[in-house]
Amino acid sequence: MSKRACVVCETNENTDDYCSMDGQNYVICNHCGLIYVDKLLETRDLYKAYSGNFIKSFRRKLVAPFRTLKNYKNFDSQKKRAEEIVNFSVDKVSSKSETKKYLDIGCNRGFNLAAAHEKGLNVYGIELVPELIRPFLNTYPQYKDQVFSERFEDAKRNLTSGSFDLITGIDVVEHFEDVVKDLEGIFDILKPGGVVVFQTPDIACDRAKQDKCHWGALKPLEHLHLFSGENLEILAKRIGFSNYSLHKEFEEADGNFVAVMYK
Repeated sequence: MSKRACVVCETNENTDDYCSMDGQNYVICNHCGLIYVDKLLETRDLYKAYSGNFIKSFRRKLVAPFRTLKNYKNFDSQKKRAEEIVNFSVDKVSSKSETKKYLDIGCNRGFNLAAAHEKGLNVYGIELVPELIRPFLNTYPQYKDQVFSERFEDAKRNLTSGSFDLITGIDVVEHFEDVVKDLEGIFDILKPGGVVVFQTPDIACDRAKQDKCHWGALKPLEHLHLFSGENLEILAKRIGFSNYSLHKEFEEADGNFVAVMYK
């Protein structure tokens, strides 16, 4: 069976097997360095990695209706992290509009949305697991029609082209099944001059090089495409983003980079 093409180079002619785990195979493009899952599973099978096992999923569904953001034991640290991300991202926006429109893709429990709300932004969110975002909606019910529990490509039908000043995706782009289509969709809903801020695992980091198949960011049911700052720039500019810059990660984790992209 032929390998899936590299989404950056658009060919599979210069790829090799990288490693195998959890019944899945990673390959590496020897031209741009992209590491990616050779065969994508059905969406319903990938979703199981997010929703967790039966007990975890049941517990979430049981307690979600009663939780607010302040119920989390690590509330203060999560709030501080979100404020750092939102402040960094808003500073990159040149729009002079009085109320900026903001989308957080993969918004998880909604701490970024809460921080953006406190700064006066009009917030939208996308989170695949509905129970995760429920505490935010319990705290800020006015946004119930602006948070979508589905994949980006499905939620996009509810989002207007050329309407967002700022989009963030923290530890998200590596999860996209059709990363080119999703980046094109993000480009479409941005205003001219709008900004995208991504944080994603860095295949060029020392830990990735040292640990190889033991690198913690290799999770083939979740992390489908793993980039470097350089090959993500190639893809971003092919899609149409005009400017691109790399920045220090918000947290080191298994080795990350932050990319800022302008329409």
